[in-house]
Amino acid sequence: MKINWRVVVGVLISLIALWLIAKDVKPDEFATALARANYWWALPSAASILFSIWVRGYRWRALLDNRITPSRAFNITNIGNMLNNVLPIRLGDVARAYLASRNGDVAVMQCFSTVIVERLLDVLTVFGFLMIVLPFVSADEVFTRAGTITAAVAFFAVVAMFMVAAWREQVVGLAQKLLAWLPAALREALIHQGDQFLLGIQSIKPQRLIIGILLSFVVWIGWAMGCWMMLEAFVPGSPWYAGVFVTCAIALGLTIPSAPSGAGLFEAAAIAALALFEIPADVALAYAVLLHVSVFIITAIFGVYGLNVEGQSVSGITDATRHMRAARK
Repeated sequence: MKINWRVVVGVLISLIALWLIAKDVKPDEFATALARANYWWALPSAASILFSIWVRGYRWRALLDNRITPSRAFNITNIGNMLNNVLPIRLGDVARAYLASRNGDVAVMQCFSTVIVERLLDVLTVFGFLMIVLPFVSADEVFTRAGTITAAVAFFAVVAMFMVAAWREQVVGLAQKLLAWLPAALREALIHQGDQFLLGIQSIKPQRLIIGILLSFVVWIGWAMGCWMMLEAFVPGSPWYAGVFVTCAIALGLTIPSAPSGAGLFEAAAIAALALFEIPADVALAYAVLLHVSVFIITAIFGVYGLNVEGQSVSGITDATRHMRAARK
C-alpha cells in the first residue's frame, strides 16, 4: 500500500498540537468556560462568517471573469470547504475545479490558477490586518517575523506568476528545451498542463485582480468580525483588535500541514494568540472549539445543500478529484 506522507505528516502535526493543548488545559475549567458562555453571540458570529464565505465565492467568480453564476460560485465554494474539512491534502480545492469545469464553463487549469491566486491573496490580506493590529498587541517577535516572511513569499509568488504568464510563449519554449530528456508523451502532457495553467493566470485581467484584492479585505473583515463576536461570548468587552489578531493567528497557523479541517492547529493558534491578551488557556480552548465547530457546521450545512443543487455526491466527487489529481501527475 502506497503511503501518502503528506497526510501522515499533517496528522502527526495535529496530534502534537492536541497534546500540547492537553498539557495546559484542565477539563473541569474548560467545561466551566463552556457552561458560562453567552451562546447568543454565536448567532451573529455565524452570520458574519457565512457572509465572509459568500464574498469568498463572489471573489472567486470575479477571478474567473464571471464565467459562473454567483449562486454556483457560493455553492461550489461551500462544497470545497466541506470536503477540505473531512478529506486530506485539500481535495476540496480540486473538487472546486472539477465542479466549475464539468459543464464546460471554465477550463480546469484556469480554476486551479485562480485557487492558487486566492490563497496568495488571503495570505497578503491577513498580513495586512496583522500589521494594523500589531501596535495594539504585545506580539512575540517570532510570530511577527513568521508573518512577514510568509507575506513576502506570497507577494513575490503573485508577482512571479503574473510575470511568467506575461511571457507564456517564451516560457513554454524554454520548457520544451529543458524537458527534452523526458519521454515525449510525458513531456507534452506536462507542458500542456503548465501552458493551460499560465493561460488561466493570463485570463485574470488587472481589473479583476484589483477586484479580487478589494474583496479579500471584505472576506477577512467578515471572518474577523465573526471571531470577535464569538470571543464576546466568553470574554465580554473584548477589544475588536483581539478578534482581528486571533483571525490572523488561525489563518497563519492553518498554512502548516495538518489533519483535515486543521484539527488541533486551529485551536492551538487561537490559544497562543489569546494568551497575549491574558486569556486563560481553558477559556481560550472553549472559545476555539466553539468557533471551530460553528464553522464546521456552517460549512457542512451549505456544503450538503450545494451538493444537492449540483446533483453530486461526496463519493462521486471524491472519485473524480482523485482521477484529476492522478492525471496532473
